Amino acid sequence: MFSQLIGQFNRFWSQQTGTQRLVFIVIIALGLVLMSLFFAWAATPTYEVAFSGLTEEDAGQIVEQLSANNIPYKLRGVGTILVPSNQVYEVRLMMARQGLPRSGSVGFEIFSGNTLGMTEFSQRVNYQQAIEGELERTIGSLNAVQAVRVHIVIPEKTLLSSEQKPATASVTIMEKPGMSLDAAQVRAITHLVASSVEGLRPENVVVVDVHGNMLASGEGSEGSLTAQTDTRRAAELAASSQLERKVQGILDKALGPNKSVVQASVLLDWTQRETTRQTFDPTQSVVRSEQNIQEVYTTTNGSIEGVPGATTNLPPGGEASLSGGGGVAYNRTESVINYEITQVQTHEIEVPGEIQRISLSVLVDGITDTQKLEALQSVIAAAAGIDEQRGDLIAVEALAFDRSYVETQMAEMQAAERQNLYFRIAEIAAAVILLALILWYVMRVLKNLKLASAEAWVPIMKPVSEMALTAGVGQYPTYSIGLDQLGAGAEGAAQGIPAAGFTPQGLPVEAPPPPERKMPKIELPTLSPEYEQLQKTLDEVAEGDPASIAEAIQLWLAEDERRNG
Repeated sequence: MFSQLIGQFNRFWSQQTGTQRLVFIVIIALGLVLMSLFFAWAATPTYEVAFSGLTEEDAGQIVEQLSANNIPYKLRGVGTILVPSNQVYEVRLMMARQGLPRSGSVGFEIFSGNTLGMTEFSQRVNYQQAIEGELERTIGSLNAVQAVRVHIVIPEKTLLSSEQKPATASVTIMEKPGMSLDAAQVRAITHLVASSVEGLRPENVVVVDVHGNMLASGEGSEGSLTAQTDTRRAAELAASSQLERKVQGILDKALGPNKSVVQASVLLDWTQRETTRQTFDPTQSVVRSEQNIQEVYTTTNGSIEGVPGATTNLPPGGEASLSGGGGVAYNRTESVINYEITQVQTHEIEVPGEIQRISLSVLVDGITDTQKLEALQSVIAAAAGIDEQRGDLIAVEALAFDRSYVETQMAEMQAAERQNLYFRIAEIAAAVILLALILWYVMRVLKNLKLASAEAWVPIMKPVSEMALTAGVGQYPTYSIGLDQLGAGAEGAAQGIPAAGFTPQGLPVEAPPPPERKMPKIELPTLSPEYEQLQKTLDEVAEGDPASIAEAIQLWLAEDERRNG
């Protein structure tokens, strides 16, 4: 079988031109290369990050250990090492047993080793290093912090408190890309560090980032004032931004996007006031005290009593008594009532941060109608809470916007997008055309191969029925069979007369066996092994189904008659 395939391939190869041979070789080579690349890609392991942020010393030691254990790895930069994804945790545990990486933060586990023979100074240094390491781990757990370093200075204690120097600390923070620490988070870090170290106050903690920006100055009261000023400024900017968004939203809905510009400035009053008011209500009163005095004197005998000559001491009616000679009568009534007026006392504390003044400026594009501008100004003033009595200012003006730069940029962007789209379409079209050409050429080569090798390629095995029907047609020597055995034979088939032993439809009928006659002996040429196998197969078919053989012979004779006629 293989020798026949090789021979057929050699005949096929000899029939091809030089160009066809070259293309055939290129296609086979390209297929082999693609298959090898695919298998190589499938066999390549997936790498994941095992260590990142390493120093050069730790990275070198880890790489040395990986090479010694025949573990594949990749380096990304200096401090990042990648290993196969199925060996990440195994590598980490292996390096942990080796004590790698060593440059990480060391906490209180530094005291887990043998401390025998260490001096007091060494113990103090280790304690300070342990606190720094623990603080680095805690601060590094924040979401916005990528890396952190903490340095603490703890002075020695003295006998006199006036000579005792305060403890200080400095924190260097590397923020994650796209993230930043706000003022509240920085204050939280300073208080965290101060609360972790004995004798350390928050104002003695300095926080900076890797770019050298001061996040916490650590300058005591001055630093607190600076932080307070920054907080107030941030609050004013936030209020201004909120007001701008509110007004801009109204204008975008009324005029459309990019038709207006809004700028706002909000000044907040940070003065803290305490007011005490005391008011009196005269319409409402209550009795606080009341005093009544009554005096009554009565004389019936007409005598005069008293000191002569002291007329001023005489009671009322004395002179009349003297002249009249009758009795003395004295009557006095006095009443004093004190009222309490209603009093209201109010104590108020005004929280700082109220709006002191608002300045709002609005520019709109292409509006020349004065009434429309006034209507816009009224709506904007109501939405922004403008109070002219408070001193707020608002200005709404119409101005034609210069959109030449924006239009130029938009045109350039659209042209670039169209160009990229054309390039993508051209690439896809070229790929489709190339694929179509390759398929067309392959189909043409296969078609030419089929036409050119129709005689060169011989099927090795065929179905028995097909071999029985096609055997001997133009390829094998014909056999002479007596016509008296086949009835009319070729003449009868040509005239439509069925052969003996067959119906008009060509089907065999039951008939008495003909008298035995000896067929003339025919000398057959020597056949090849393939033909001998075919002859053997035909004999087996003839023994099993002689009617089929007879029908096939009848068809052959009819075909010969048709060709000869």
